[in-house]
Amino acid sequence: MEHDINLTRYGLGKVIALGWEQYRRHFGSIVPIFLVVYIPVNIALSFVPTDALIEEHGYLGLKLYIRLIQLTEFFIGVIATMALAKLIEASSLGQPITWKQALRHSLSRWGASIGTGLLAGLIILGMVLLLIVPGVIWSLYYSLFVYVVALRGLSGKKALDYSKTIVKGQWWRVFGFLLVINALDAVASIAVSVPFFFTPDNRVLDIASDTLVDLVSALFLTMTTIFFLNNDRASFSSLRL
Repeated sequence: MEHDINLTRYGLGKVIALGWEQYRRHFGSIVPIFLVVYIPVNIALSFVPTDALIEEHGYLGLKLYIRLIQLTEFFIGVIATMALAKLIEASSLGQPITWKQALRHSLSRWGASIGTGLLAGLIILGMVLLLIVPGVIWSLYYSLFVYVVALRGLSGKKALDYSKTIVKGQWWRVFGFLLVINALDAVASIAVSVPFFFTPDNRVLDIASDTLVDLVSALFLTMTTIFFLNNDRASFSSLRL
């Protein structure tokens, strides 16, 4: 991968194949990263009275629970995402690092990621208030900002503009790739969760199920990392020519 990732933009099949290859190769490092980050999160979420929320508030209760998950992903899950991205990029450069080094790097970029994410949210909200379509367009422009923050040392508007530079000119292509990767993630997450639907109601099993889903989702984050690295290098290589 390290030899040709700069040369041309990969097709969807190659992104998926390389994502799987890198996930398998680094599985021993990915597991401790995701366990360290997500087990505390999943333990905390297991104490949320989800059934009572939905029973008492219906759709509003479900929406509240989904928002809670999104917030934990935004504030905490991003640590695992950035550590994984650092791990995969280091490997692609032929300079492999340990999972502890990747996690330390991610923690050093955590504040920048949160600040950049909040700025992105404000800009997208402003676009949505103007019209729905600009909000959707800018959401995709900024969809890669976490990888920019983690791997390019940028933050704030500079990181958002960097993400936009990669996406601009291939908006529909990026949309299609990320849509497929996220859809595969959703299908795989449901598939590994199904056996737990038939187990007794047990907090430990709930935590185990949620953690397993997080580990499976790491595969698709790896694919997105490959997609970012390939398009980042291809985009800026073409700009320099």
